[in-house]
Amino acid sequence: MKKRLLPIALITIYTSLFICSCTDLFQGKVDIDTSSTLSSLGDILKEPVKISELEAPAQIFVSDGDSSGTIRVSWSAVEGAQSYRLERAVVKPENGYYEEPSEADFAPVTTGFGNTAHIYGNTSFDDVILNDPTYKSPEYAYRYYYRVCAENESRGYASSEYTPMTPGTLFAPPTGLVASAGSFKDRIEIKWNPSESDSTTSYIIYRSMYSDGSNANAIATVKANMRNFTCSVSDADRGIEYYFYVRAQNSARQQSVNSSLALGYAQAEGAPAQVTEVTVTRAKKSVTVSWSGDTETKYALYRSSSKDSALTLVTNNLSGKTEYVVDTEDSSSLEYSTYYYYMVQPSKTAEDGTLVKGPLSDTGPTSEHPAEAYLISPPETVTVTKGAQGHQISWSPAIGNDEEKNSFSYSILGSNSSTGAFTELQTVPASSLTLFNGLYYYDITTPKNFYKICTVNVNDNQLSPESAVQAPAPYAPRSITASTYQNLSGEMGSSWQANVNEVYPVKITWLPPEDSSDVAGYYVFRSDKKDRGYKKLSVNNDEKTFVITGNTFYDINPTARPKQVYYYKVMSLNSLYGGANYSDTKIGYGALTANQYMREYNLTSVGSHKKLTLMHKSGNMDKLGEETGYGSISGTLHYNASVQGMGGRVIMEYTNYADYYIHNDGKMNSTPLGPDEDIVGTAKGVYFLFVSGNTNTSAGMDTNGTMDGTVTCQGMYPGSVEYDNIQIKGGAAGGGYYIVTRQGFAPENVHWSVAEE
Repeated sequence: MKKRLLPIALITIYTSLFICSCTDLFQGKVDIDTSSTLSSLGDILKEPVKISELEAPAQIFVSDGDSSGTIRVSWSAVEGAQSYRLERAVVKPENGYYEEPSEADFAPVTTGFGNTAHIYGNTSFDDVILNDPTYKSPEYAYRYYYRVCAENESRGYASSEYTPMTPGTLFAPPTGLVASAGSFKDRIEIKWNPSESDSTTSYIIYRSMYSDGSNANAIATVKANMRNFTCSVSDADRGIEYYFYVRAQNSARQQSVNSSLALGYAQAEGAPAQVTEVTVTRAKKSVTVSWSGDTETKYALYRSSSKDSALTLVTNNLSGKTEYVVDTEDSSSLEYSTYYYYMVQPSKTAEDGTLVKGPLSDTGPTSEHPAEAYLISPPETVTVTKGAQGHQISWSPAIGNDEEKNSFSYSILGSNSSTGAFTELQTVPASSLTLFNGLYYYDITTPKNFYKICTVNVNDNQLSPESAVQAPAPYAPRSITASTYQNLSGEMGSSWQANVNEVYPVKITWLPPEDSSDVAGYYVFRSDKKDRGYKKLSVNNDEKTFVITGNTFYDINPTARPKQVYYYKVMSLNSLYGGANYSDTKIGYGALTANQYMREYNLTSVGSHKKLTLMHKSGNMDKLGEETGYGSISGTLHYNASVQGMGGRVIMEYTNYADYYIHNDGKMNSTPLGPDEDIVGTAKGVYFLFVSGNTNTSAGMDTNGTMDGTVTCQGMYPGSVEYDNIQIKGGAAGGGYYIVTRQGFAPENVHWSVAEE
């Protein structure tokens, strides 16, 4: 069919639609005076779905008691994810309780791939906690919380939310293993405390002839509800010393590490009687262990502890002695905050010259009369908080029996330097303090930057070592600000670069606390949700340098995207990098490139055309005239199409026109902001408000022409778009450029084709 010239009125109408969809433009170039049904390119060309925000992994699984040294974390795959970020928080028990970690407690788990926090090509990770685990490893008492989010920085997709934090544990061995040593003639009874891991299905008992437990054989397996085992001993094996250990086993037949070793034997014929009345007398620098006995018997002295039930031989061949002095200054063998239990083993030489051993004294940790001793120790837990009149220091009582604890005093030491000399601020008798929730509290009215505590035994004037140094958490930073659509090129230099989503960095600033003498740095946190999901930010996203020493931070967010606001907060840190107090939370978001500004502007521009009817009519002359379209939120778009001479002109005038609110989750619609949402931008939460301006088109008989007019915008990204350099060719935009002026930026030319995307 031969193509005809379009009437002038129709030319002018369609040239005004150059910023509509491509299908509208193609329809404008086809002779509409036909009886056939027109097809739109939109019917056959479907734009692929664009991912702007990744979904969080639907599930996360964290192993709980599956391995002695490794926790396995796995999660469901996420469509569009290039990598995953795995974070971990370690929680230690406090007075038998576990508190859930805060955002500040999470840190990225670095992988072998460039020592980064990004996990590529996998939806699981084996987090090695212990390379050489033993039953003494304190990590068995810890809980490890994990969370994971999906990422695709190369395409600029926003990171997903984190999965709910999920705890995992290591496969803990049984504890407190003890074996009867000479208590019975025909058997050895073994007892233990159960593994802390709920995954335990059974226990395997091993026996060795050697004191180091080597060459042990498994002699029995018992169910998980068992806590003891009896090993029968023949007459021929009475008096032979065996060494036992127990392992927990789970349903996958994986075994824990060995428990501590336990010495056990059956009483031999002619063995001496069990020693009774073992006592311990503490002196300033020693412990004296005394027992009832005689000069014809030899004695060996063993020791176990509250941290290790294994027996340690202190000395043997004590002929004719009924006491032994243990030098407590030998710190290589004794630890602080540990109870020690002493047991005496008698022995005699039989007629054939063999040494016959009697039973160990019943003075261990489970005895009604334990032979107990300890080093005078500092408090294990010391905490400092700031108060209106100074500092409040709290601590747990030092170890000792009730009578001894009441006789202790505590020397509180202070310094303004963590490495300098500490001087005594106050000595406080325990009898003057009230124990609340397992802690003592005392107010310091002449505060220092750092504190330690020593325990004083007033009975012998013995002083414990100093506790670990502690400092109060600094007050929260003040006056935090986060930039919005700000031009930071003058201060960021070469670091001022937009990400793949064409969004620039955000600047966060704050003031130190009014009392900032104890502030050594700050943590900065970001989330796209106000109440959760905060990530600790590192300098230049290096995942290594998290402590910020100044009062300014530039968030170079590789996944920041248009329309999305971000929440920022800052925590003050002391020189020990401890902190607890956050600043207020502030909203920030980066400026857009000029090209991306045009794309975002065009969302409202194209939407406004849908509010008109004349321009969409099929009849040529029906498109002429005037009408007004109304924004979904506010304002008008006035349309006026007329014939002027040998051509035509369309005038489209905006007045306070707005279709979309921008919600805090990045969603854009006409639904008003909820009561809990923050108002963003310069137009009370409106995304783009076309305050004023025209987009006018003039064209001649040859369907070529020009545009003119400037639209001034407020909203999330205030600025303006100028049309004076756009060329109309063949009834559509076909050349020239827009002039985009973002607030705070110089005008920038944007190629005409950007609005066609």
